[in-house]
Amino acid sequence: MKKQIDRDKIHLLRKKLKKQKYISLLLALFTFGVNIFAWFAFSANAGLGIDATIAAWDVEFKDNGEISRNMFIEVSKMKPGMSDFVRTIEVNNKSDVVAKFSYEFVSMSLLGHVINISSIDDMNEYLSSFYPFSVHFTPSSDEIAANGSITFDVRVTWPFEDVDGTTTYYKQNDVYDYNDTFLYYTKTGERYDLFNVASSSVYNSNKSSLYLEKDDADTYFGIACHHYEEESGQPCLTMNLRLLVEQKIDT
Repeated sequence: MKKQIDRDKIHLLRKKLKKQKYISLLLALFTFGVNIFAWFAFSANAGLGIDATIAAWDVEFKDNGEISRNMFIEVSKMKPGMSDFVRTIEVNNKSDVVAKFSYEFVSMSLLGHVINISSIDDMNEYLSSFYPFSVHFTPSSDEIAANGSITFDVRVTWPFEDVDGTTTYYKQNDVYDYNDTFLYYTKTGERYDLFNVASSSVYNSNKSSLYLEKDDADTYFGIACHHYEEESGQPCLTMNLRLLVEQKIDT
């Protein structure tokens, strides 16, 4: 009788061990599956390490032919009518999967003023509302084929006159200072009306609701950029962008 009980115990123990091995195998397979199909993000400001036995993933950023992990833009000698400033990044997807491209702002400085980019929803709209120059951010595509590439251009333009002949007005912000030779305007609907700004104190009290015509905005920034670069030795405009690439999963 005792031998029969011992045999039954051994049999039960073997069944438990087999069950534990089966569960462990399922967990291992699940973990491997998660690793294979996971999304991996690549940041231009950070390295990326992935086990080569899990998935092939290799992205390369080239800045005018040089390997780069950061897009730091400096624009100097800015003035109305200047030649376009163009900076191009080549993004190579050396992996065997399709990837998605995007970018985000890390920091921006104009005339030494650090712009609070966290409060800006649309950088293009922000720049065109306040400043007489334009900055365009243009990827050739937001999707990169397996073993393919795209380009990402940053272009700064500053036309000497309004292209369509109409007058453009620019809203005042902390980057601007009072100038008693300029005419200031307020906006009501789509109409701009002259506003009497007799002193810097009146200007500062009403700055957030005041506008400058393009000619005066051109003059202000053309002179301000020149003086700032001479005195500080720093470029008038700097921008730091983070370039992002992630594997695309079809849904």
